[in-house]
Formats: sequence, C-alpha cells, structure tokens
Amino acid sequence: MRTLRWAQRALIVLVATLPLLLVTLAFVPALLVLPFRRDRAAHAQAMVRQLSAWTRGLLLSSRER
Repeated sequence: MRTLRWAQRALIVLVATLPLLLVTLAFVPALLVLPFRRDRAAHAQAMVRQLSAWTRGLLLSSRER
C-alpha cells in the first residue's frame, strides 16, 4: 500500500511539473530581454517571484503528510 501512495505522488508531481516546465520555457525570452529595460526590470522580478512561488507550491504539495 505504501508503494502505491509513493507511485501516486510521483505521478501527480510529474503531471504538475509539465505545465510548470511549459510556463518556464515560455518565460525564458521575456527574462532574457526585460531585465535590460529599465521600465520592465520590476516586471521581470515579478515573473521570477511567481515562478518561484509555483515551484515552491509544487514541491510542498508533493511532500508526504
């Protein structure tokens, strides 16, 4: 039974990681350009904070309770 829970958790993390990976790849062009424009540096920082929050949420939700 414990193996089944572990496998379910691994599958959920895998499924949740795919959209996060897609969003991260979509952000890459913006993160390469925005920090070099003064008026958009804050926007780039907000994007990085959001990606960090999503990643942290994904990792925390995958922990065994």
